[in-house]
Amino acid sequence: MEHPTEPFNSHAAPGTPAAERQEPATRPAGHTLRVGTMVWGAVVVALGILVIVVNQAGLNLDAAQTAMWLLLGAGVAMVAGGAVNLLQRK
Repeated sequence: MEHPTEPFNSHAAPGTPAAERQEPATRPAGHTLRVGTMVWGAVVVALGILVIVVNQAGLNLDAAQTAMWLLLGAGVAMVAGGAVNLLQRK
């Protein structure tokens, strides 16, 4: 901006100074979602659902054993996802 009080116009007409200063909004090439992000997101969602179900049904689960099973599943999913990514790159 040439003037700090000048309003920002994201929909400026072509040829105007505001339109010429805008940079195109493009995603970097090769930007993919990481397997770890998906796995940890799934673990958090599963844990949340498990807490709700246990509280609503009045069940009694061992927290340590439940955490071990969730971590085992997350580890297997991360190894499998890494292997799939490795095979796709070749």
